[in-house]
Amino acid sequence: MDKISGLCSRGGSVINTFRLFPSTDGPASPVAYDGPFLAGIQFEVTAGGMWFEGYWWWVCPSGQPSAAQKFALWNVTGQGAGTLIPGSVVTSGPLTAGQWNWVPLPAPFPLAIGTCYNACTGFTGGFPSTNDQFDSGQPYGAGLVNGPLAAYSDTNGSLRTPYTTAQGVFSVAGTDPSVNLPLTGSNSANFWMDIQVGDTAPADYAGSYRLWPNKHDAAPETSPDSAVNYVVATEIHLSQECSVDKIWYYSPPGVNQLATECGIWDIGTRQLYAEDASPSWSGGAGSGWISCALSGLILPAGAYKVAVYNGAAVPGPWSAKQLRYWDIGPGHNGITNGPLTAPSLAVASPASVYQGSGTEPGQCTFAVGPPNQYPDLYVDGLAQNYWVDAEVTPAGGPVSSPSPTASATSSPPPGSPPPDKDAGGAFLAFFP
Repeated sequence: MDKISGLCSRGGSVINTFRLFPSTDGPASPVAYDGPFLAGIQFEVTAGGMWFEGYWWWVCPSGQPSAAQKFALWNVTGQGAGTLIPGSVVTSGPLTAGQWNWVPLPAPFPLAIGTCYNACTGFTGGFPSTNDQFDSGQPYGAGLVNGPLAAYSDTNGSLRTPYTTAQGVFSVAGTDPSVNLPLTGSNSANFWMDIQVGDTAPADYAGSYRLWPNKHDAAPETSPDSAVNYVVATEIHLSQECSVDKIWYYSPPGVNQLATECGIWDIGTRQLYAEDASPSWSGGAGSGWISCALSGLILPAGAYKVAVYNGAAVPGPWSAKQLRYWDIGPGHNGITNGPLTAPSLAVASPASVYQGSGTEPGQCTFAVGPPNQYPDLYVDGLAQNYWVDAEVTPAGGPVSSPSPTASATSSPPPGSPPPDKDAGGAFLAFFP
């Protein structure tokens, strides 16, 4: 296991950065090749609050192209499918032979926990490659883990990608990694693509925060939930006063209804803090992550539930659900991004367990029947995730310290829920 790749100090704050190969050089000679080539590596982060800062690319001492290359990051969303992450495309300067080359992003961006990402580059000519690296019994057959950063194993290893795609990956479809996503494996090869993530937002970041930022899928285990008119909610905590910009939820493939209401519940009073009784969703039923924009909603620091509700009396499932997410899945330690936290099952607020005995913590809760019911039901032992999210912006400005900044382009830096109803005009009611 490689160790932490960097520890930087900016403005009095210590910032941890992580790489896959911080102390391991690539091969001395490349594979001879004269056509277009795309190379990539697939990875995830296992903690919230991680920021993608840039790419590393090994250039052999001789025989490998050193001209400028383009780099890109994709969210893999299925077998042979992916979505390009906005802001992830960057072109290096001239590359230096015989070393790792650092290609920083102009602006780091946040990553979502437990999500398959593919970092890739494209060029024409020879490329670094080491076979037999990621499969069972090989050096990285259990994946390659460095703190909260983890590269997946190949398909027969023990840390497979969510969609059981290969590791590492290549394509000969072209040289532009923002157009073609490499997802073909060969001999469990390591093509010596690396990335860097940090645990702190840039000092000048004044944007919003979500639980699952830059995520365009849910998980293969996610499925449409039962055909019930109910409220589904995710418990969130705010460490400081924030504006709520949007309420998000995942509308899974195969549903034909949208949520008819959305809102924020105050956990302390069990009262609606705000409600949109006619949300205008950004996408249609079954289209994945969709949002309803809010305006003028300010929440003080505290504990809340962000919720969606479907009151359409139409048969068929409308929401999404993934089991065991908050106890043994990616959310078992909770998720924190800036001022926004979703507590794990073990430390969430008490819920009335309707299957099981007593009152237990219940992250991701629900209520059945008409709207305006506080969601306090929880199915004991399921630890379900309904994929409801909030997008918030700190009211008092940035909440974090700067991320480390690379020194040069080609040299190392120093040191669940709902779907369908025709949405009309938004109506936002506040209940302070």
